[in-house]
Amino acid sequence: MITLRQVDAFRAVMVTGTVTGASVMLEISQPAVTRLIQDLERVLGFNLFVREGRQILPTSEGRMFFSEVETAHLGLDQLTRSAINIREHKEGGLRVVTIPSVVTMFIGAILKVFNSAYPNVAVSLEVQPTQRVFEYITSGQCDLGLSTLPMESPLIISKSVLRGQSVCIFPKGHRLGHKSKITPKDLENEEFISYRSDSLYRHRVDQVFSGAEVDRKLRYEARTTDAVCKLVASGLGVSVIGPSFPGVHLEPSIEVRPFSPALHGDLALLYLKHRESGRLIEAFSEAVVQALPKGRRRRSR
Repeated sequence: MITLRQVDAFRAVMVTGTVTGASVMLEISQPAVTRLIQDLERVLGFNLFVREGRQILPTSEGRMFFSEVETAHLGLDQLTRSAINIREHKEGGLRVVTIPSVVTMFIGAILKVFNSAYPNVAVSLEVQPTQRVFEYITSGQCDLGLSTLPMESPLIISKSVLRGQSVCIFPKGHRLGHKSKITPKDLENEEFISYRSDSLYRHRVDQVFSGAEVDRKLRYEARTTDAVCKLVASGLGVSVIGPSFPGVHLEPSIEVRPFSPALHGDLALLYLKHRESGRLIEAFSEAVVQALPKGRRRRSR
């Protein structure tokens, strides 16, 4: 039977790279580490390490087993953190997943409002692309999300908190500067900076240009709105970003114009449909509404 002590010894050798390092990490002798590894190998039925000169290197089986050990260790770490919260009389923890643009624009103000009401609640923030937010919520890795719509899932409730729409951005001094509104035709043959190809918003923008039969020069793409804005600010091209929200200011060297046809996108709180929202989730929702600039609200779905 595998023991936790054996697994600890194996993990320590993998993390430190040496038996000596593992012995220091575990505060036991080097022979004790070696015995634990040997005992574990006998139980598993395969070698975890091979020696090459003075080095000890993991086998392919050892690397595969380490991946499983790390997954289990993350679970133990979570249990440890929970025990610490209970011991220190904290009121709980909240795991939030959001998108890069929300971190850039809003998350500081939101957490400040939340912390003033719940100073002893630990908040774990995960930042992922829009298309992965639902995955983090439905898998239980996070309690709630703050992301842009439209996205549909029968498993998740979406509560819109701010209305936004697409805008066209270009460097100051660009030929488009005299226009009050930008259409796809205005961007024909322009160097266009897109979101990455796996972005849901990228596909919405591409469909608009395809429908208008307008060609763009597509040499540059970036993962986040912040990165797209920085590329535009440096003069590399123009872009259509979104959703843009009231009260949000972009790079000073960028000009912003409404884009038509408008691509609307709400910022929404997301949580599992068949799960009680709970006091902390409700409190965080209230903090979001308080912290965000005033915008048109839509009903939960």
